[in-house]
Amino acid sequence: MEEGTENYFRQICDNLAFTLIAVDRDSRVRFWNQQAGRQFHSSSEEMKGRSFLDIFPEAHRQQVRDLLQAAFEKQSSGDLEVKFEAEDGKRSTFVLIISPIADSNGNCIGASASMRDISERKRLSQELSRSRRLASLGNVAGGVAHHFNNILGGMLTSIDYVLPSDSPREFRRTLRLLAQAIGRATRITQRLAAFAEAETEELEWADLNGLLGTFIERVRPQTQQRHIELVTDIKPMPPRQFEVQRVLPVLDSLVQNAFDAMGGGGRLTIGMQQEDEQAVITVMDTGCGIPEDLLDRLFEPFFTTKGALGGGDSDNVGLGLAAVHGLVSEMGGTIQVSSKVSEGTRVEVRLPLNRPLTGSAEGPQLPRH
Repeated sequence: MEEGTENYFRQICDNLAFTLIAVDRDSRVRFWNQQAGRQFHSSSEEMKGRSFLDIFPEAHRQQVRDLLQAAFEKQSSGDLEVKFEAEDGKRSTFVLIISPIADSNGNCIGASASMRDISERKRLSQELSRSRRLASLGNVAGGVAHHFNNILGGMLTSIDYVLPSDSPREFRRTLRLLAQAIGRATRITQRLAAFAEAETEELEWADLNGLLGTFIERVRPQTQQRHIELVTDIKPMPPRQFEVQRVLPVLDSLVQNAFDAMGGGGRLTIGMQQEDEQAVITVMDTGCGIPEDLLDRLFEPFFTTKGALGGGDSDNVGLGLAAVHGLVSEMGGTIQVSSKVSEGTRVEVRLPLNRPLTGSAEGPQLPRH
């Protein structure tokens, strides 16, 4: 490359509005643009030859190391979200994108790392998410009022019936009915609170393989008590971090639905495999199944094919699958249900393996040695 052309492209890279860093196969810094200097308060001369991993807090280094290894060995790109905390306590969220650099023969000689501040985008996304939650709550408010009216109406009818009576037996019977009605109302409010709750705490992250393994061991005693055969078909995933507070409630709800559908026993199959860049989790039961004309309504809040709110006799209040759909969507995934009456139901959850993760960091200041 001619000197003038090389200088031209160097000037382009050096004056980008986002951080651009180039590293060699040993993860040593070879290029460090001006924005990187401003972000990490270190010049190109100070950083050249230092480990790229030094700019990240310890909690993120393994994730960055995995992205670099994928770039070097597979020549594939990947991204990661990182939160930096400045000395004044202000937090900023950056997206890190690592891509391979190949020579003229196609051999990988290093990697480029670009970082851009997405704090404002994240804030707007959170605001949009809260707005959607509020809109969802507005849509179900009528349903809540309807169900509470039914519950309260039944309670008043029971009280009116027993008031003229002097029979202790009738009083005990009425008290049992009132306790059941109060229990249904309590479950509605608990589910509604969970459905509406905004995320105010730091998420806990764990590897998907370990999460599913722990969950299966927790479910196993329940299947034995219910005379349900538990079958697992788990194929290990690449190590990826997922939100514990989202994955476990999804699995809990799907398995509970399967239990409800197999009141007389049956077979529960839990599977996981990788397809392309997605983890595919399946939960299958041999229960009563769902009529085809109801499948499109399964994720509607307060819609249920069972339970006291849906014409059945179980405690289901129709918020489980609505919450599941929301949790899966927040993880960037999709959920699909297929079912046949008297044969069973299959639920498939697809979660992206390479989506940006939200982590925590200790500061944008580069560690000094």
